Amino acid sequence: MTIFDEIRMCLRNLWRRKMRTLLTTFGVVIGTCAIVVMVSLGVGMDAAQQSMLEGQGNLRLIQVYSGWDYEYYQEMQEKGVELGESPPLDYAAVQRMKQLDHVQAATPMDNIWNDEFVLQSGDRYRYQGQIVGIDMASMPGLGYQLAEGRWPTESEYKNAVIVGSKTAYQFVDTKRKRDNMVSAYPDENGVVKDPFVNWSRDRFFCAIGDPEANNAEISFGNGWMSQGPNSAIPTKYGKEPVKVAGVLSTDEAAIDRSFDSEYTIYMDVSRVQELRKEYYKRNKIRNSNDGSYNNVYVMVDDVANVTEVQDAITRTRDFGFSAYSLTSQRESMQQFTQTIQLVLGGLAGISLLVAALGIANTMVMSIYERTREIGIMKVLGCMVGNIRTVFLMEAGCIGLLGGVLGVGISYGISFGLNVFLGAGGGDGSGLLGDLYMSWASDGPIRISIIPPWLVAGALSFAILVGLVSGFSPANRAVKISALEAIKHE
Repeated sequence: MTIFDEIRMCLRNLWRRKMRTLLTTFGVVIGTCAIVVMVSLGVGMDAAQQSMLEGQGNLRLIQVYSGWDYEYYQEMQEKGVELGESPPLDYAAVQRMKQLDHVQAATPMDNIWNDEFVLQSGDRYRYQGQIVGIDMASMPGLGYQLAEGRWPTESEYKNAVIVGSKTAYQFVDTKRKRDNMVSAYPDENGVVKDPFVNWSRDRFFCAIGDPEANNAEISFGNGWMSQGPNSAIPTKYGKEPVKVAGVLSTDEAAIDRSFDSEYTIYMDVSRVQELRKEYYKRNKIRNSNDGSYNNVYVMVDDVANVTEVQDAITRTRDFGFSAYSLTSQRESMQQFTQTIQLVLGGLAGISLLVAALGIANTMVMSIYERTREIGIMKVLGCMVGNIRTVFLMEAGCIGLLGGVLGVGISYGISFGLNVFLGAGGGDGSGLLGDLYMSWASDGPIRISIIPPWLVAGALSFAILVGLVSGFSPANRAVKISALEAIKHE
């Protein structure tokens, strides 16, 4: 008997008892559908949580802070190990972090205080926004993208800066007491005015801060007055030239929410330290800075490797720094989601277990009804393995058919859940759309998600259930005596 004969006989037997086959298959359909839908809800919940976290920042980013990691310190204390003073979070530590496996980039984030030095254009316009010292070479690896210009070379780090897209609007006209700032947003007529300065046209300087220049009065556009440190442009000290190398992109696809691409100016961290030392020297201030950083950002090549890198930074004596990443939140959320998926999947699996019993019952009844047929097949010289294969094939076909129909119905149920309870057809108007939109950073998401691996797993499991259920009846069929089977009515 060839494989084609076995397939033909299998399909003929199933069709001959089509009502029984249909009812047995329906049990597999219910079980498969229940599993797929339940697991898809868990997958949708996981996607919602990840979308929420991505809205808060980059999942591959680790923020490192000076001082021992609390959990590591407590663990060592319990073991009787005295750690002593924590290692400095300095240039050498950053270089060691760069050498760790899976680290894509690492850089200090050194915020410049307004009283240290001032970015200015001519003797009139002064920058009132944030300036951050960063490792310029690490910026592309951290995910920054340029809308204009280029990344500076190492020889240009002394004078080069990378600016956010709206930083030009943060310059104050120090010779005006009112309306001395231009808004980056449209006015009542929908017009966005040009800022006081132009990055490509004007010349810019960085002046060392002068603590005595602190009495100028500034009025911001909404009438709010300010009088404080460095409100005016310091003229006591010399000016260091500044060249704008590039403007950061604010394209939604390019923005990394962990970094400011609009309102921050970035300067190489080594240049920031040089200017800070000059500030301390000129103003005769005791320099308490030992060259360490308060904060270092580490970008990992893949989300799956974040925990490994974070443990290397926090759980080793060479580092031992405290660190934070959104992935730690993600892992706790995933554990919760996986627990829910297991519970839901287990409940749905009960339906498939009932379906398995139905398949076994169908195959046993089929053997009783076809005992004489089995005897004739043996008398005609049919191999025992062929008889077993036919019965297993019938059970497997019931599982496959039920799995295919179950997956198809699951897609329909998933679509209905997403339309009526979730995203409301894409506009967030569903009954639960507002809730899920609040979870996601990029608008409405799907409550139920059926990934390809779930489809493949459901079909494979349904077929496996059919084969396992049919294995014992198939073995029983081949053990029937040919002579007794022929006598059977």
